[in-house]
Amino acid sequence: MDRKTLLAFGLIAVVLILTPWYMDLVAPARAPLPADTSRSDTSPLIPPTAFIAPESSPQTNSEVSPVDEKTISINNGLYTATLSSYNGGSFTSFVLNNFDRYDSTLVNLIDGRSKKNMAISFVSLDGENVRLENGWRLLSSRQSISVRSKQQNISFETLYRGYKIKKTYSFYPESYKIALSLTFDHPEKYISRGQYVLSWFGGLAPTEKNIKDEFTYFKGYAYLGDELLEPGAPSDQLSSENQSGNTRWTAIKTKYFVSALIPQSPGIGAEVRGTTANNRPLYDTHLRQAVNSTNMFDLYFGPLEYKRIVALGVDLEKTMNLGWTVFRPLGRLVTWSLSKMYAFIPNYGVVVIIFAFLVKILLNPLTKKQFQSTKRMQALQPQIQRIKEKYKNDPQKLNKAQMALFKEKGVNPMGGCLPLLLQMPILISFFTVFRSTIEFRGAPFFGWITDLSSPDTITTIAGFPINILPFLMGITMFLQQKLMASPDSGNQQKMMMYFMNVFFLFLFYTFPSGLNLYYSVFNILSIIQQKYLTPDATIKTPSSAKLKNKK
Repeated sequence: MDRKTLLAFGLIAVVLILTPWYMDLVAPARAPLPADTSRSDTSPLIPPTAFIAPESSPQTNSEVSPVDEKTISINNGLYTATLSSYNGGSFTSFVLNNFDRYDSTLVNLIDGRSKKNMAISFVSLDGENVRLENGWRLLSSRQSISVRSKQQNISFETLYRGYKIKKTYSFYPESYKIALSLTFDHPEKYISRGQYVLSWFGGLAPTEKNIKDEFTYFKGYAYLGDELLEPGAPSDQLSSENQSGNTRWTAIKTKYFVSALIPQSPGIGAEVRGTTANNRPLYDTHLRQAVNSTNMFDLYFGPLEYKRIVALGVDLEKTMNLGWTVFRPLGRLVTWSLSKMYAFIPNYGVVVIIFAFLVKILLNPLTKKQFQSTKRMQALQPQIQRIKEKYKNDPQKLNKAQMALFKEKGVNPMGGCLPLLLQMPILISFFTVFRSTIEFRGAPFFGWITDLSSPDTITTIAGFPINILPFLMGITMFLQQKLMASPDSGNQQKMMMYFMNVFFLFLFYTFPSGLNLYYSVFNILSIIQQKYLTPDATIKTPSSAKLKNKK
């Protein structure tokens, strides 16, 4: 690889890394609308289809005398939620007591865009689209309840053409799971084809400081059989996926949180819609269900904590970003190991350092062989250069002569690659774990490193973030490569070494600080091992060994 090629790769890397920063500088993204200026309750978020009752001008339960909208607050220790009588119990607020935003306020998963959730719609026997919005009565005189010691129920009730429809929520102490039951009085007398739809409109609220990065994780899902139904990346145009079949759940997620509706009896179809408004992805989900006298659901509304999600037993973990399939088991092992260590050492930065020590000890035999193999290859460089000069016009003889030399000296030219190949899956798993796993969201180390899941930005200059750990990682990588380099290595080899260091610096610059911390510590340990703990490797040829034995 010549200098021009290396320079081209370097320029490409610089352009790729700096383009997002440049675009933010010249064309900053529009900020999302605050809650009080967001979509009103009467304007449709997404154009309707025949699949559900449309949002604009539906027939409602207008025969019931108008009922003032009432709210009730629920606190179960993990969250403080507010339910409105609109839609028969829509969540207008859901504040998580154990999760802070970057501005030190508590995370609220509901904003003005998503307060039309938990809507019931169906087609009447007259063929009219019906959505039950208003006219619901809250069957409680209390304004708040505390769910600390036992289950608490909250019910809403309305009439449609004289028939009673009831929605009951059951809240449990210290649990993100909420039970929901729907009761229809004689549904065969007013619901066509015995089907209705339970919808969640408007997605969830963003919660992270890096809102552009968070938006890349926004998704809407439906799980039919073993197939995950999800529309493509939303744009200004509506994207939709609609299928019939056994539906195990529908869900909407952000980077770290999820709202999932799980029917106890599988639904008969689902639709997921996505669009973009004011640069924000918005998803709606619609679960089609057969009408029974009582329909039971579980609603999970909370963090994407792997242990909690798996405990639901419905494969909801398929919504989680666990990395490439081949690396997911290792990613779960890394997460489990770090979490177990955190139970004894309540600082994830210290845990990462200890984990780097453990990985270095585990890979020590292979790393030792790598260093020895590198030293042997360096000792052979003069002979390799002579062979290259001798057979420079005959590639076949050159390869045969080199292989014969390696065989005679007992050197494997690929012997230094295995530790690196084993290390790469760990690095990839660390990248996924620290970038998108809620257990490490906002986990501090010390000083300016306040969040191991994001870059350790200490300040910004002209909008460009100044991160420290990537430079530490680059320096340790350079020192390690310099120790491994041959003293008489040529200019091209030195150029490659410099290029790789600069490339990795740019590559890791926007990576989570937890990953940079791990790699820096691992490099420092490798330098110590290489310089002080690994003896020099001597090349023993078969012939010299035989002469020694004869003597």
